[in-house]
Amino acid sequence: MTGNPLVATPSDAGPSAWAGIWICEDIELVAQGVRTGSWIDGSLGVVSAGLDALALVSDPVGALLQYGIAWLIAHVTPLSEALDWLAGDPAQITAHAQTWRNVATSLRADAAELTHAVRTEVAGWGGDAGPAYRAWAAEQHRAITGLARGADTLAAATEGAAGLVAAVRLLVRDAIAACVSRLIVYAGELLVTGGLATPLVVEQVTTLVGSWAARIARLLRGLLASLRRLLPELRRLGDLIDKLKQALHRLARIGPNDRMGTRRDWADPRARPMRPKERPDSYLPAGDPVYHTDHSTVVGYDARTMRNREKSLPLDGHHDVVVHGTDKGYFIPGKLSSEGADMDGNPTSAAQIATALRDNPAYDGGPVRLVSCYSGTIDSEVINAVPLGQQVADALGVTVVAPTKRVGTERWAAEPEPPVVEAGGIWRVFEPRPEGRR
Repeated sequence: MTGNPLVATPSDAGPSAWAGIWICEDIELVAQGVRTGSWIDGSLGVVSAGLDALALVSDPVGALLQYGIAWLIAHVTPLSEALDWLAGDPAQITAHAQTWRNVATSLRADAAELTHAVRTEVAGWGGDAGPAYRAWAAEQHRAITGLARGADTLAAATEGAAGLVAAVRLLVRDAIAACVSRLIVYAGELLVTGGLATPLVVEQVTTLVGSWAARIARLLRGLLASLRRLLPELRRLGDLIDKLKQALHRLARIGPNDRMGTRRDWADPRARPMRPKERPDSYLPAGDPVYHTDHSTVVGYDARTMRNREKSLPLDGHHDVVVHGTDKGYFIPGKLSSEGADMDGNPTSAAQIATALRDNPAYDGGPVRLVSCYSGTIDSEVINAVPLGQQVADALGVTVVAPTKRVGTERWAAEPEPPVVEAGGIWRVFEPRPEGRR
């Protein structure tokens, strides 16, 4: 090739340290987004500030007090309320972030200890045992390191969000100060003219305060938009951390011995579902079992589904449907693997769930409560879809109550209890829509 300076050459940077481990790669993507500030709204530009800005800052409105003009102060006081809205406790935020960094440090120490143990204690193992143990330990090391990276990202997100709020607070304070500096000039005009300039000053004050109020409102909207972009990434990070925890749990259960001496046609028992111990009352078309009680219809047979069946206190006037839900517009009945671990069944439509419900002799055609995670909401990226709660309401022609977040019962509850939606979620009520509006 010619030495054309416009032709880009391949990078020699090599693969990412996380390459090949999809959960850890996703965590790294979230971490990069948090660090680079890609979630910050463009209207705010590149802003940063120390967390001290969340603590007490001087209120520019105080400069007007010496003039003693009550109506002038009243005009600008609402602007200064934004300073109070954006206040916070820097010490507490720093401590919260440091806690996550401490968790990350501890996890990295555990990973390093595991690596050292493998190098020193099993280096001489031969046959199948050595490679099998080292492969098992390597998977544990990757999972633990991924958890450490997740904890670091949570710390960075905490400080990043707080830093953005602090920066916006300083921008708001500076905006108020600029506004007040003009108002002081107007106050001087009133004093010099003995009040004769009052009509003109009133008009000037109203116009000025309105202009600065609009600027402050834009700053606040930009802040809210930024935080709304950050929250889904944090939820995604939480889901990835849960998957890593599950991976560690599975590794702890199977142990390194399960990888020794296996045939080439060996299949992971976790990929094969166990037959339900309890005989189902019916089945979905894909084969997922359906169970009937006098107040509920249950689809799936994993541990969490069965617990919610037994522990959910009935809601007066409602029939419960217990099945795993999503915010993607479909249900996923749970199964048990041949090891007894929870696993996903077949994606299922609301129409099939409605049919299973109608087949329950105990269902009287009344309102329904979905004990089904995320069935009261829909991911904004899913096109032409409505929440599962709305789909079931339309299919049955009845009122449906559904949660917007995870929902469940306490594992160790001695008696049935109302299923609880996790923090930040609510129960939404859906009414059937007319045919023409679906």
